[in-house]
Amino acid sequence: MRRVLLLALFLAAFWPTAANAAVPCRNRIYNDWYADGKIATSYPISCYRDALKHVHSDARVYSSLVDDIKSAMRGALEREHGDKKVPTQIGRGLSGLGGVKAKEVTLHPSSSKVKSARTQETSTVAASATSSSGGIPTPIIVLGAIALLLAAVGAAGTGYRRFHRR
Repeated sequence: MRRVLLLALFLAAFWPTAANAAVPCRNRIYNDWYADGKIATSYPISCYRDALKHVHSDARVYSSLVDDIKSAMRGALEREHGDKKVPTQIGRGLSGLGGVKAKEVTLHPSSSKVKSARTQETSTVAASATSSSGGIPTPIIVLGAIALLLAAVGAAGTGYRRFHRR
């Protein structure tokens, strides 16, 4: 009985748990890309394939992640076949985000200036805050006009019904 208890305690203490599980290599590729928009060509080919299978739909649509993973995988294959001219990192980098460049922007008079060269979201905010168009966007004006027109038609219909009931 003591041996079974001792064995159970030993297994409970040293059995690997989910918290000790290794990070999937696809996550290392994603983290590598999210850091600077480039991927190293030093991962195993199976990691690139796994990363391509698990790319989220928003990253697939709004970024160059899939193209950069494919390019890095081609580079890793060439490196495995002895090509020494393959760059260590492949990708568009932050300059490949559709021409969006980070700028210093004052959001309101009491705020400090915002600098960003690390994330697309911040640079998009910076670019939109410096745009020359001011005021309310045109689609909002059109939707507001349609809403007012529908409210007026509804009021006219209600007035018409009340007038004919008397």
